[in-house]
Amino acid sequence: PKAIDSMVDVLMDNKGEIRPLLRFIFNSDFFKDARYKKVKNPTELVAGTIKITGKFGMIPETGEAIGSLYSTASVMGQALMNPPTVEGWHTGQEWIDGGTLNERVNFAVNQFDDLTTPGFQDILRRLGEKVKSSDLVDRCLDLIGPIEVGDETHAALDNYADAVGDIDLSTDKSRTENAAKVGRMIQLIVSTREYQFA
Repeated sequence: PKAIDSMVDVLMDNKGEIRPLLRFIFNSDFFKDARYKKVKNPTELVAGTIKITGKFGMIPETGEAIGSLYSTASVMGQALMNPPTVEGWHTGQEWIDGGTLNERVNFAVNQFDDLTTPGFQDILRRLGEKVKSSDLVDRCLDLIGPIEVGDETHAALDNYADAVGDIDLSTDKSRTENAAKVGRMIQLIVSTREYQFA
């Protein structure tokens, strides 16, 4: 209600012009604080992850079968075309419990086992030829989302980046050696709490 009252005031003060209202909304704390508050439903998680890997373009030739993706979302609690009530599915924390969280994380991590997918190759290309270990986490977070992670999560990802060192993708040999390190970083990112949120 307070946010709505503020928007009404801005709209009235500017004689109904939309541009100042949009500027107010996009710069407001209530708008910025709403990010990452919604848990991705299983379909959003599955489709978003498949899109990042680039596997969707591979269906039906060599990629995941649509039926398999449907089954994956069903195991996570969302059988498409079969909502629990006429109002559809609920949103929020109920998508995550002990069993479904494990399924969600395993699905996302397993999608990045194959380092030859078009999406992963695109991530390597967009990273550039050389990436300092101090930049690896933020660069990967940006390419996967962008995703903002908490300090504790970022510190854990930084520990891995420090352990693997600088990434050199400038030659075929170094690319082969370092692709797995980047892949592991991506797997760590998609296993985070923050990846589960939209």
